[in-house]
Amino acid sequence: MDAPDYVLTGERVALGPLRKDLADSYRRWVHDLDVRTGILTVGIYSLEAEEAWVEETNAKCGGPAPEMAAFTVYDLSDGAPVGTTSLMRIDWRLSRAEFGIALGGRRGAGLGTEATRLTLDWAFNMLGLHNVMLTVLPTNAAAMRAYEKAGFKRIGTRRDALSVMGRRGDELLMDAVADEFESPVLAARR
Repeated sequence: MDAPDYVLTGERVALGPLRKDLADSYRRWVHDLDVRTGILTVGIYSLEAEEAWVEETNAKCGGPAPEMAAFTVYDLSDGAPVGTTSLMRIDWRLSRAEFGIALGGRRGAGLGTEATRLTLDWAFNMLGLHNVMLTVLPTNAAAMRAYEKAGFKRIGTRRDALSVMGRRGDELLMDAVADEFESPVLAARR
């Protein structure tokens, strides 16, 4: 396994680019039932498919106006990769994006909250976006608490918008705006 290439480092977590040599870890995390339910995927991914996803995603992250920003999340206590975060569907004209996170391990230790804050810091202070939105299942109380601690606020509910394990369900909408966000890292470097 290659050494991590951190692009943003917090107190307990660092973000780095997606890595093809971690494709099997990413795939296993998505196959975990707790992760799968939270990110609403029903697919079963081969190693080859996940490697292709890493390559396709990384291609969308480059250039002067990337379509997305995708990160591997590392636990700085031992340098282990523990998940991924993404800013998806970046809309440069409207200065907004959508946020997603998948923690494959070490949930409940505050790593997801810090990874979310670092990703928002990148969105607002590196990319210059103004609004980042996410959707979450109303039953995922731990995720909602982490998102609120990171700077997201609840903005509404989309009723019966999802199919979760064969049942219809609501999705909660949350967003964060640059004017209300306190940068943990990047603002001090300006």
